[in-house]
Parts: sequence; structure tokens; C-alpha cells
Amino acid sequence: MQGLAPCRKTYPMNKLLLPLKTAWPHALAVLLFIFISAVYFSPVLEGKGVRQGDDIHAKGAAQELYQFEEDNPGEESQWTGSMFSGMPAYHIKGGTSYNVYLWLQRAMRLGLPYTTMAISFIYLFGFYIFLVSLKIDWKLALVGALAFALGSYNFIIIEAGHITKTYAIAYMAPVIAGVILAYRKKLIAGALLTAVALGVQISTTHVQITYYLALMVGLLVLVYFIDAIVKKTLPEFTKATGFLVVAAILAVMPNISNLLTTYEYGKESTRSQTELTATEIPEIDNNTGKIKFEALANAKKEEGQSSGLSKSYALGWSYGIGETWSLFIPNVKGGGSGYLGNHPESVAKAKQENQQIIAQQNQYWGDQPFTSGPVYAGAIVFFLFIVGLFVVKGRVKWFLLAATVLGIFLAWGKNFGFFTNIVFDYLPMYNKFRTVSMALVITSFTMPALAIFAIKEFFDKPELFKTKRKQIYIATGSVVGIALLFLAIPQVFFSFLSLGEAAQFAQIVAQNADQAAQYTALFADLEMVRVSIFRADVLRSLLFVLAGAAVLFLYGIGKIKQIYVLIALGLLITVDMWTIDKRHLNNADFVKKSVMRNTFQTTLADEIILKDNDIHFRVFNLTRDPFNDGYTPYYHKSIGGYHGAKLRRYQELIDYHLDFRNKALTEGVLNMLNAKYVLIPNEQGEAVAEINMNSAGNVWFATDIKKVETANQAIATLYDVNPTKTVVIEENKIPEGYSLPTIVVPDSVKDTSLIKLIAYKPNKLSYQVNAKRDEFAVFSEVYYPYGWNAYLDGQKVAHLNVNYVLRGMAIPVGTHVLEFKFEPKTHTAGQAIAGVSSGIVVLLLIIAMFFGIKAKKEEEAAL
Repeated sequence: MQGLAPCRKTYPMNKLLLPLKTAWPHALAVLLFIFISAVYFSPVLEGKGVRQGDDIHAKGAAQELYQFEEDNPGEESQWTGSMFSGMPAYHIKGGTSYNVYLWLQRAMRLGLPYTTMAISFIYLFGFYIFLVSLKIDWKLALVGALAFALGSYNFIIIEAGHITKTYAIAYMAPVIAGVILAYRKKLIAGALLTAVALGVQISTTHVQITYYLALMVGLLVLVYFIDAIVKKTLPEFTKATGFLVVAAILAVMPNISNLLTTYEYGKESTRSQTELTATEIPEIDNNTGKIKFEALANAKKEEGQSSGLSKSYALGWSYGIGETWSLFIPNVKGGGSGYLGNHPESVAKAKQENQQIIAQQNQYWGDQPFTSGPVYAGAIVFFLFIVGLFVVKGRVKWFLLAATVLGIFLAWGKNFGFFTNIVFDYLPMYNKFRTVSMALVITSFTMPALAIFAIKEFFDKPELFKTKRKQIYIATGSVVGIALLFLAIPQVFFSFLSLGEAAQFAQIVAQNADQAAQYTALFADLEMVRVSIFRADVLRSLLFVLAGAAVLFLYGIGKIKQIYVLIALGLLITVDMWTIDKRHLNNADFVKKSVMRNTFQTTLADEIILKDNDIHFRVFNLTRDPFNDGYTPYYHKSIGGYHGAKLRRYQELIDYHLDFRNKALTEGVLNMLNAKYVLIPNEQGEAVAEINMNSAGNVWFATDIKKVETANQAIATLYDVNPTKTVVIEENKIPEGYSLPTIVVPDSVKDTSLIKLIAYKPNKLSYQVNAKRDEFAVFSEVYYPYGWNAYLDGQKVAHLNVNYVLRGMAIPVGTHVLEFKFEPKTHTAGQAIAGVSSGIVVLLLIIAMFFGIKAKKEEEAAL
């Protein structure tokens, strides 16, 4: 009797190959995205890099922290002394993190160069995930990824070095996909994708982009809520919303350390409400070179400053209403700031005697102060977006349309005052952000998204070419008609002089009446040159639209197959947008590594200062704008620096006492900030280091105490007293029960109290004290209420905010050791919460993957 063979479950070969069949397209997409990124940034493969302005400033700002960590292995500082006389370092250099999403963000870059290729890859991959998650065929998703990623703004900000912004934009799309999936009853998949994508997006630390994402999600939820009311499906809506709330919590908690410190810092930064008011500010004689406080304070009031930025500051970069056509025509306002000499073929059309002058005029004639380039969505993408409005149905279309309009309205800023005033005054946190033109990142997402949904609609329903022929003709005719009108009569629709230029030119003509004809002819030639540049891009966009429309028409009449439509549209979109991107970020922007390494090359003045053995002093660099300067902090502790959100009181000190351009440079204030060296340019423009003999040093004992009632009086009093002798204290800054000493001037040197800084670290300062009597010490260090603790002989003691921005402390008689330590509880607690939360997220992901794989196997076994 033969033994029975064991029973084994067998699977047909096609079942075993099924996972491979579903995975290989996505693997191919990843390889293609890497290839595209490598081709665009091919100079990187040769060892070159892009001199990205903001990234350079960021490296300069962080250098002290890098050096500190190198000199003190295992230690990190959350404070830097290298910029603005000292400030929190939370947004200057990332340290050790227990945030799982930050680890995931780094892993998703696949080791590609962080500031170039990796950004392009994540742009492509993020939008691809968005589309395939919504059941878009992977081949169409490839086209969509190209349409989104190659948007001009995405590459312009790479060239500018806005690195965190690029990654924040790249991760917006997967978050939207997760929310849509949840409301399409894919609760687990939607919640997981939302949690992970949102967590990674938040970890990029660009709060303004995350805010715009929140507005988009809010709109999307509102659309689904309205739909649920109409269809009476509120229970399903509520359930999906609950899953998404949990997902949001899981996204936020591992990021909590950064979010909490950002919130905490925000309360003291320029994004918070000023303590200065328009009342009780003394009039200052302008003949003395001192700013009139009343005029400045009233200006702040008129600008609408409340709990955030002033309106004039926040709305400085408002996108022009006419400039919005850059979504369709890149050079609608000339592109980026530069010289018209970059367009020699257009300049040559002017009269010969005017060509040289015109070549030196700005090639950008929009009304923003300046710009690196336009927000161009693509001619074909724009066309397909308009078509999509006619052929796509459902909630997602209405969301994309509403978000598009919202992005444009927000970007218009001061040019759309009625709407802007409402959102600025009433939309929570909106007044914390500047550069409102950035809101077009919303539109840069929605337009390619609806364009791809339009193509999908044609593929899914070929009969649309018959059933909606009229709507398709209207959409196509509208886009083509607009382009033809712009070509024929551009001056009817657009001005080719900025508002500032128009006013300036009118003044020139009025002041030179005898030469009015010549100037008028010159300005006419300038306008003609700009019209020529404009028309060239209108024609360019029109040709791409006609090519894209022809492809769809041929598909509609059955002359070409879907795959050829995808190839043709993919190539057209790529050529269209790639060439525009190359206008703003091309091989000429790359330099050799040796040049990159010499970015922070020392000058003779730097070398002189670096030889000073003093352990702690500051430098005031007047050879460049000191308050937009990331170079000086690389080697020195700077009075200035480069940061988007300075401490509010320090910014006010700059406005009233250090604004050298308006002759508001108060010597006593400069001295109290320990500005030992001032860099000034010589006749050749080279930096010369001048030693400031009146610098007060690191710490001193006050010879007089002057108490004032308000912040206004405190900042104004710095004009009237020597702040290196008389300490100015606001009464409301004195803790209850805190005793101020009676100041006694010593009779002789031997009776003089001494205090000296004996050790410096950015997060710890040590002083030796020999007080012959009770004294009041003033420290040339910026006061910050969250984290700095003072220890006198090991015992924690209180210290005060004095001289508007500095620290002060009563010192009892005797010999002491005094230490200031930066021990931010918010950061420490946040790190602990982030670590625990990250562990929970990882565990939940493992569980979800386990059950997901199990369900997949069961599904495959059932086939």
C-alpha cells in the first residue's frame, strides 16, 4: 500500500506573478523619475552645485551650531549667538529628532542630492502617488506627475534655495489623495495615507505651505459635507471624518516638538502682536537724526498690525490681477526681474538711439517689488484644465475649481482688497504669513490635477466627443480666442509699464518739458519691446494649445490610440514646461565644487577679527544689508543676520535704533549689543574692520536704574540715556517680590565690583562675580522668556528683561559663579512626546501592513 502524499495547496503561475505584475509599473515610474531628475540636474553628476541664495544664508546661520557640535560631541544647542545678537535655533538647524516622519522623509529621497535631484524626484513621486491612489492608470499618472512637477514655480524656488518649501509642496498631493480616499469609503487606506503623508509634509517645517494645505483640506471636507447633506449620507461622512481626525493626530504628534517650539517662538517673533502703541510716544526732533516714534507707530496702526504682521509687510508681494495670466503665458509680465538686454532680438526693434537705455531697463514690468520668475502652469495644462471644467463631474471637480479660485484670490493680496481684508482680519493665523503670492502653490496643484482628470474622462468615456462636443468646442475656442485677442490687441488688456514706472516716467516728462517728445518716444519704444516679448510667449502658448487640442481631436475621431495620446501629451507637456524651467534654472546656474567651497571665503577684515582672542563679541557689518545677511554669521557673532521671523523686540530695536539707512543709528544701543567691530566699505568697496572702543563688552554693572511704565517709554528712553550705564526697566517686567538694589557709585577702584564672562557656549554662559555691594548686572544677551535659566552658585534665580531686549539681574554682595543655561522645557517635552508617538505610529503601520498583506493573500487565493 502506497503512502499518501501530503496535501499541498498549489497556485497557478499567473497568481504567483500577480504581485510582480502590479508592482513593476510603479518601480519603472520611480526609475523614470530618477532619470528625469538626473537629466535636468546633470551638472550635479559632474560634481557641480547651484548657488542657492537662501540655502547659502541658511548654512551661514547654522555654522556656529555645526562648530559647537563638532567641538562638543554629543551636545546640541537650541540657541545660537551668531545672528541678531542671539535667537532660538529651532528653525536654523535641525538636531537629533525622534520624529518617524522626518526619518521617512529622508529615506524617500533615496540618497539623491538633497537640494536638487531629490526635490525633483519627490515632486514627481508625490503627485504620482496622488493619482494612482485615486485609481488613475499608472501611465496617465506619469503624465500628470510631469505636468505638476515641471511647474515653473517649483523650479524657481529650487534656484532661490527655498528648500523646505519645495519639499512641503511636494507632499501636498498625497495628503489630498488620502482625504479623498477616506470619503470614498476607503477608510483604512485613506486614513493611513493621510497620516503618513501629512506627517511627512509637516516634518518639512514650512508652516505657510502647511497652512495652504490645511485650507485645501478644509475646502475638500466642506465639499464632501455639502454633498453628504444633499445625498443624506451624513453618517458615512461623519465616520470618514473621524478616521481623518485620528490620522491628523497621528501625523501631528511625532512632529509635536517642532510645532510646540514654533508656536512658542511665534509669541515672541515678528509674527506676534507688538507692545508698542501709537499713544504716549514722545515726539523726537528729526534734526537730531532720531526717528519720530509717533510717525512710525501710527504707520504700524494704519498698516493694520494686530496679532500678526502689518498688512503692508505681509502683502508686499501681491500677485497682479493681470499677472495671473502667467499661468497660461509665462512672460505676460516679462518673467523674472532682470535686464531687457536678455532679449536682444526684441530690443533690436527699438530705435537705435534708444536701444542701449532700453536694454538696461527691467524685463519684469509687474507690480511686485521684484520676482525670480512667473508661476506658469503650462499652456496645455491650462487648456486641459478649462476643458475639465466642462467634462469632469463630481465633487472632486468642484473642490479643484474652488481651490483654484481661492489660491488666485489669496495671491492677489492688496490688489483684491475686499477679499484680502476679510481673510487677513478674520481667518485664523493668516496674518502670520507674508508673500501672499505664494498661495498660487494651491493653483499649481489644482490645475494639473483637473487636467489629468479631464484626460481620464475622455479615456473612460470616448462618447464624450459626441455628447459634449459643444462644451469641448466652447472650452477650446475660449482658450484659443483669448490667445488670439492677446496677440492682436495686447495693449487693450495689459499695461506694459509697472505702476512705479508709469509714475516715474510721467514725472520725468513733466520735469523735462523741453525734451518731452524724446522721452515719450523712448517710453513708446520700451513699451514696443515689451509687447514683442509678450507676443512671442502668447504665440508659443497658442501653438502648444493647438498641438494638444489636435491630439485630443485625433483621438476623438478614432485616428490614434490612447497610448499615443499619452506619449504625445507627455512629450508636449514636458517640452513646454521644461523649456520654461530652463529659463530660470539651467546649467549656467551651476558652479564647480571649488567655487561652492569658497562661498564663505574670508576677507582681510574677517581674518583680522578672527585673530581677536576675546571669547565673545559681535560684529556689525555695513558692507552689506546687515539684517539680510547670512554671510557674516558664518565666521562672527553678528548684530544682524538672515531670518524670516526675527524676535519682535529685536526687530523693533532695529527699526528705531539700528536702521542706518534712515539715520536711526543709536550709538549707545550698538555699544550695549557688544558690537566690538564695525565693518565698513572703503573706496574700493572692500570691507575694513574698525574697532568700536565704546563697546560695553559682555556684561557690566549699571550705575543707575530708570524705571518706565510702557514699552514705548522703554524703547524711546534708549535715545536719552546711555544704556551701557543706565539700565532701563519696564515696571510690568519686574516679577512680584523682586527686589532691585540701590545703586551706589564706588569711591575708588578697589571698591569697584567686578563681573566677567569666563566661558561661552551658545547655550551656556558662565560668569565670575566679585560684588562689593548689591549690584544690578546687565548682560549683552538677548532676553527670551522660554528656556533661559540663571543659576547663582548653583541656585536658580530670576532675571529680567531690561534695555528693551537684554537680560538683567540683581546680584547680591559676595563672590559668586553665575551661569545662564538654555534649557527649553517645550523642546525637551516635545522630543519625549515625539518619541513615544513615533513608536505608536510605527506599531500601527506594522499592524496595518500585516493585515493588508493578509487580506491581499486571501484576495489572491480567491481568484
